Amino acid sequence: MALTVKTAHGLWVQNDGYEYPLVLIAAITTLSLTGPGIWSVDHLFGIDGPALWIGAAASLLGISSGLAVRLLLHAKPPQLNPSKEQ
Repeated sequence: MALTVKTAHGLWVQNDGYEYPLVLIAAITTLSLTGPGIWSVDHLFGIDGPALWIGAAASLLGISSGLAVRLLLHAKPPQLNPSKEQ
């Protein structure tokens, strides 16, 4: 959404820009790469964070699936050839 819809409006959210979606992307990517912190429920129960490659794969999967949905929802419908005689 940030790359396809909001880019034409510029950076700032006051102009319906991509500032806030960019912050969300940065926060989620950081969390997926660093894992849970000391104050998390995972740490409380002794669950280790995922490996770095899992965070990178999750980030790439999120970006890829978002772009795929965008392409599927905004693809032009196929044109039907109406027959001349019915």
